[in-house]
Amino acid sequence: MKLIDSYTPVEIQVETSIPDSAAIVVFTAGENADVFGDGLPPDVHNAIELMAAAKSLSKKSNDIATQATAAKRSRLVIAVGLGDRKKISLQSMREAAAAVAKLARKQEIGQVAFALDAALLLEAHEAAAACATGLCLGYFQFTQFKGDAKTKASGAKKLAALLVVTKSAKQSVAGAVERATILARSQNFARAVAGHPGNVMHPVALEKLVRAAAKECSLGVRVLDEREMTKLGMGGVLAVGMGSPQTPPRMIVLEWKGQASRGKGQAKNQHAPVLLVGKAITFDTGGISIKPREGMQRMVFDKCGAMAVLGSMIALARLNAPQRVIGILSAAENHVSATAYRPGDILTMYNGVTVEVTNTDAEGRLVLADALAWGIETYKPAAVVDLATLTGGVVIALGKEFAGVFANNDNLADDIRSAGEFTGEKMWRLPIGEEVKDMMKSDHADIVNSAGRHAHAIQGAEFLRRFIPEDGRTPWVHLDIAGVADNEKATPLYSPGATGWGVRTLVHWILSR
Repeated sequence: MKLIDSYTPVEIQVETSIPDSAAIVVFTAGENADVFGDGLPPDVHNAIELMAAAKSLSKKSNDIATQATAAKRSRLVIAVGLGDRKKISLQSMREAAAAVAKLARKQEIGQVAFALDAALLLEAHEAAAACATGLCLGYFQFTQFKGDAKTKASGAKKLAALLVVTKSAKQSVAGAVERATILARSQNFARAVAGHPGNVMHPVALEKLVRAAAKECSLGVRVLDEREMTKLGMGGVLAVGMGSPQTPPRMIVLEWKGQASRGKGQAKNQHAPVLLVGKAITFDTGGISIKPREGMQRMVFDKCGAMAVLGSMIALARLNAPQRVIGILSAAENHVSATAYRPGDILTMYNGVTVEVTNTDAEGRLVLADALAWGIETYKPAAVVDLATLTGGVVIALGKEFAGVFANNDNLADDIRSAGEFTGEKMWRLPIGEEVKDMMKSDHADIVNSAGRHAHAIQGAEFLRRFIPEDGRTPWVHLDIAGVADNEKATPLYSPGATGWGVRTLVHWILSR
């Protein structure tokens, strides 16, 4: 799968013995930086003793010490910290493995072998899967637009990683690692597409790329262009796209029909699907309510909600998920031009709700609203999740560590949060209610698209709730990922740029249903 996998040059194998050539990775933890590693070769033990004598073994999470062995055929021993022994978790393993991957990339280490020890007090298959995830995510670097001819000629350097486990654990570990690798590759693809600049990845180009990716993994594709959206009365997404007549909006619909539709002679899976909806503003100037120039270049990441949907759909297809799932990428550019929509305009949305535009920089909710209303009516889903880099307010409220969760159904909200806890993607639930609903009223239309700065993130969720049926039969969660969708600086797991946040949470949640 050349297109999807090209951004993850990591090959992972599960073995039962440590090879003679690879760099050996061991884990340290606790106050004394004790080393996990039963059955290590003598030369590796000697190297660890040298590091301990030099007091280079770290107690801190993700800190790395290295030492060459003194054997005839010298090799590198890499000791990476997991922090407090009592707090070792799957996230600890992901981040430690990512730290090793970044070291390998920087020092051009071609092969590493992880000694996964039962003393880690984690299930072997979960620990190995966490390592695989961290390796793939940590090694990722988006360099597609680098101009270095030498780099382009040689291509991305590959990392071969071996996860060494006991013979009895190999089978279960191998399956878990394969799933984790597929998921991380899908997430990295979402990160890469999110990083494409606006002059390259506009709505029409996104359609073309999504069609190619969908073909690789047998996803169904349907695309609503501006003519069909006009016939359907999608006033929100059309208005946002008006400022960019050369690159009109697109509503890209992906469908995974589930295992029941894959077998020959079997009836199609007719169960109500899960609906995922993502905001894909391929570039956001703010429109006539223009953004400040500082940081505007980062608005290429305003499509990260839809990229999470894209990555999730690819992963579900490649994992042959039994559930039927629909993914909608609602795509437009938000530009300043003579044809751009204006403050004071009144829009009629797909479901008939009229919206007074008070801020053209509150455009994400407009493209999402049409997609939600149309998607629910068309597919009658069992549950709906939307993701969007929707508001700066959620960053003020929750920082860069947490996504905001809004929901009309407590059980669904709890399920999504549990999935995020397992995958290491943090979120926090925020309220929606009648108080903010009153704020959204318009004197001239049904609602406004923005009511000022107060309760900014909650306003966005309350606006979207007007496009969810009020009969209570459609469980819905809105994830505001503005704080977690991209990083300006490297984090333990990610390089600067898009994170692909949400892919692992959504897939884990859907597969757990």
